[in-house]
Amino acid sequence: MIPVLVYDKDQCDPKKCTAKRMEKFGLAKEVPLNRIPPGSVVLSPFGEKTLSPADVKYAHRGLVVLDLTWTHIDEIPHIRGEKARKLPYLVAANPINWGKPWRLNSAEAVLASLIIMGQDEQAELFMPRFNWAPEFVTLNKALLDDYRTAKDSDDVQRMSDEYVESICLLYTSPSPRDM
Repeated sequence: MIPVLVYDKDQCDPKKCTAKRMEKFGLAKEVPLNRIPPGSVVLSPFGEKTLSPADVKYAHRGLVVLDLTWTHIDEIPHIRGEKARKLPYLVAANPINWGKPWRLNSAEAVLASLIIMGQDEQAELFMPRFNWAPEFVTLNKALLDDYRTAKDSDDVQRMSDEYVESICLLYTSPSPRDM
């Protein structure tokens, strides 16, 4: 099992906080910044590399989610010695950001990370604890299946970019009525 660690800035409603819920059900443990193990994978939208199956070797030191609101995203602290990783294109299924790309809550980010790194047994533990979790997996199934076959970060990023490009082409190409 990969240790899931949470650095919580206590910026969200405790009743809706998925980090607190992960802790409550034993899916994660809250830690202060100075207790994050060096070499851990830290999920950050500002990471230079994209999470890939190859990161599982680092994640065994810890998979860290920084829990703060999207409105304070620029307050993400730097953690010395971490392996900062961003997530590839995925769509949120949580009630707050449903359908919004890249707007995952903490539990969705951890769930996606576990699936991408092939930790299916651990990812399955999220299903009964978050009512949106099965829908999240269903919405992103094709992408998650592709990402988990990647050999490295560049491969995942390429897949993500190709998918986003294909969506953009759908919305920018002329329809038959325009011709």
